[in-house]
Amino acid sequence: MDFQLSEEQVLLREALAGTLARLYAFDDRKAALEAEGWRRDVWTMLAGELGLFAAAEREEHGGLGGGAVDVMVIAEEMGRANALEPWLECVVLAGGLLRDVVDVDEVRAGMIDGSLIVAPALFERAARSNPHRIACRFHDGALNGEKTAVVAAPFASHLIVSARDGASEAGLYLVEATANGLERRDYRLVDGRPAADVTFTDTPAKALQIGAGARTAIDRALDAALAAQCAEAIGVMTVLLDRTVAYTKQREQFGRPIATFQVLQHRMADTAVAIERSRSMAVMAALAIDGATGGNGQDRTRSVAAAKAYVADALRLVAEGAVQLHGGIGTTDEIDVSHYFKRAFVLQQQFGTAQYHLARMADLDA
Repeated sequence: MDFQLSEEQVLLREALAGTLARLYAFDDRKAALEAEGWRRDVWTMLAGELGLFAAAEREEHGGLGGGAVDVMVIAEEMGRANALEPWLECVVLAGGLLRDVVDVDEVRAGMIDGSLIVAPALFERAARSNPHRIACRFHDGALNGEKTAVVAAPFASHLIVSARDGASEAGLYLVEATANGLERRDYRLVDGRPAADVTFTDTPAKALQIGAGARTAIDRALDAALAAQCAEAIGVMTVLLDRTVAYTKQREQFGRPIATFQVLQHRMADTAVAIERSRSMAVMAALAIDGATGGNGQDRTRSVAAAKAYVADALRLVAEGAVQLHGGIGTTDEIDVSHYFKRAFVLQQQFGTAQYHLARMADLDA
C-alpha cells in the first residue's frame, strides 16, 4: 500500500516539529520535570496557537474534523520531543469518550481551547489493563470506588470515570475535580509525569452514557488512544536510534569508533528495521481507526491490538539497546537518552502490555 501524507499533514508536522523543538530544549524540559511535571503555558500554546486539540474533533463540535492520521502525525512529533503535557490522555482518549455524548458542549469547548483538562479514570488496581473489569459503583447520583494511575489527575479540572450502576450496567460519569468525597494520592510515573490514585466516597457525578453505548465508547476511545500511542512510540524510538548512532560514532575502543564494529552495526540495523516495521503497524492502526481498511469494530480492535503488541516489543528492543550502547552514561539524567528510555517503558505498559493485547487478539479470533 502506498501511504502518503497530504500536503496539509506535512505542513502540520513541520510546524509542530519546529514549535516543539523550541519549547523542548533539554534543560527546559528537565526544569519542567523537576517542577510540576508539565507546563500550563505550553498546554495553552498547543491548544490556542497551534489548535492541536481541535484537530480530530468533529466540526459540529467546534473542531477541525481531522482523522486518526492527523492524530498520528501529531503523536509522532510529541514523541520526538518527549513532551510532558498529557495530550494523549486528556485530548485523544477523553475526546474519544465524549465523542457521542450530548449536553457537554461547555466541557468540550473548554477541552478544545485548553481551559479545561479532563482526565480519563478507567482503570482499577485489580483489572490488569482490562477497562471492562469495573468495581467502582454509581448509586443515587454518587460514585464510590477507586481508580488507579489516573494521568493528569493532580491538575485536572474534571475526570471521566467508568462505573457500574445498580443494575451492574457499565457507564461513564463526569466528575469535577473539586467535588466532595474525591481524594487523590498524587505521585509521578516512571517518566516523571504526574498521576494519582483517586478514591470516590459518595462523590457527586453526572451520567454521560450507560450500557452498550458506554462500552462502545470505551472500546473505540481506547483503540484511538492506542493508535496514537503507537505513533508516539515511533517518535521516541527514532530519537533513541539517532542518539545511539551519533554516540557510537564518537565513542572509541581499540583506537577506532565503536560504530565501525560489525556486530554493533548489525544491532543498529535490526533496530532500524524494528522501527520501520512499527511505523507500518502504526499506519495500519490509524487507518483502521478511520475505517479506511474496511471491516467492523472487531477488525479495528484486532488491528490496533496487533500494532500495540508489536510496537511494545520494539520499544523494549530499541530502548534497552540505546542504553546498553551508551554505557553507564545512558542511565543518568544528564543526557536525554535516559528520559526517552523512561518514556518508552511507560508506553510499553500503558493501556495494556504486549501480552495483554496478544490475548485480546486471541479472544477476538476464538
